[in-house]
Amino acid sequence: MASTTSASTGALVAWARDPATAPPPQVMDRMRLALLDTLAAQTAGLTADGARQVADLVTHWGGRPEATVHATGARVPLHHAALANATCARAWDLDDVLEHAFCHVSGSVVPAALAVTEAVEATGRRTVSGREFLTAVAVGAEAVCRMALAPRESFSVTGASRTYECGTFGAALTASRLMGLSEERTRHAMGIALSMLCGKQQAFLSGAHTVSLGQGLSAQAGVLAAVMAERGVTGAAPGIDVLEGRFGYYFTNHRGQYDPDELTTALGVDWRVLESSIKPLYPCCKFTHTSIAATLDAVRDLDGKPDRIAAIEVAVTDREAYDLACAPADAKRRPATQAAAQFSMPYAVAVAAVHGRVGPEHFVPASLDDPRVLAVADRVTIKPDLDGDRAKDRGALPMPAHVMLKLHDGTTITKQTTVVKGHPQAPMDFADVTAKFRDCAAFALPAWDGADAVVEMVRATLWLPSMSALTGVLPRGPV
Repeated sequence: MASTTSASTGALVAWARDPATAPPPQVMDRMRLALLDTLAAQTAGLTADGARQVADLVTHWGGRPEATVHATGARVPLHHAALANATCARAWDLDDVLEHAFCHVSGSVVPAALAVTEAVEATGRRTVSGREFLTAVAVGAEAVCRMALAPRESFSVTGASRTYECGTFGAALTASRLMGLSEERTRHAMGIALSMLCGKQQAFLSGAHTVSLGQGLSAQAGVLAAVMAERGVTGAAPGIDVLEGRFGYYFTNHRGQYDPDELTTALGVDWRVLESSIKPLYPCCKFTHTSIAATLDAVRDLDGKPDRIAAIEVAVTDREAYDLACAPADAKRRPATQAAAQFSMPYAVAVAAVHGRVGPEHFVPASLDDPRVLAVADRVTIKPDLDGDRAKDRGALPMPAHVMLKLHDGTTITKQTTVVKGHPQAPMDFADVTAKFRDCAAFALPAWDGADAVVEMVRATLWLPSMSALTGVLPRGPV
């Protein structure tokens, strides 16, 4: 447990806004991938249920035309654009994650950065180069990672989502840097962000739109915190740490159970964001990914005949994976909504077994009643092993998958998967993420022909004198 005399907020703020903070080349390359990957996730979500309603709502509100709502093409106040675009970026659960911290990383930070950048450039306040943009994203993403690694209580205990909470602070730091706020004003932005935190795990249990909305709210809150701080609103005070004070983040949201060393040790030297994973085109909870990959490996031995499957056993050795994606069993086998299906191990495994692939089209509401998938889902048995001698290996992703297919003829096929493509041990390169972006665009906007322009602009981001070259070619959803 930390000492209340720590000053992690001040250290993070000083580092985040310091003009001398310069991520090394490998981090900048990773942020370029994060940009393209988040745009892929956001593009897939432009027409998604829930995300589209949010985009329509902020378009209906209107207001000062500062930044673009990409689902509608409307220009609205920048914090509203961040809300809509980050909600789209989470709609299909395709954005990157720091697996062992149970936290999405870029889905709040990148939409916040794009909204702020578009606003400051459109008003003539300043020009944001590609290098400046990626540096600001790196600062926010690294803060998200470090903050998410610190808690020592599971989210199954606290009910706190590190994705939305840490994403709010990361978005606030990114926005503050892009806006050129002073160290004092940035600290106030962090304090304001604390007062606006959202992110309870209840949304995952209910399978509601608030799963993706929470990411939008975190981006909106981070941007709005920076805007308010710039206008003189206060949110912090000398000697009272926003993160580690008596009623600071780690004490109110994580019961004081956290490791302060995760926050600032070797800050700017050891980049934890390099430990994050880019997701393959599996539009569902990361807890299911290794089991999906193992199932896909197994069904390749079936010659495209899933009707040979009598039963599927999936070993689950992680408490959080079991709580989030496996229980209660009956509800998980019959998900009623897109979000519920995205957090269902039986459904995801059944999709993999029946279709030999897993994509967004399998999770749209019209696909949830597929009798072939539901028949296989009924034959999926979760084998939990959540206690015992291997307890020290649990509580962290990726969860090694062990999947057994039992066939009607009595034979079995057993497959194991430790990591999937996109993990740092099996990284994706720019070509891989480009393919993902194209697939996401083809899914949501089949008539759009602008993918080449976006890919080439992202490829050249480091050398762009102004980010307007990219923001001007980003896709817009159908009005």
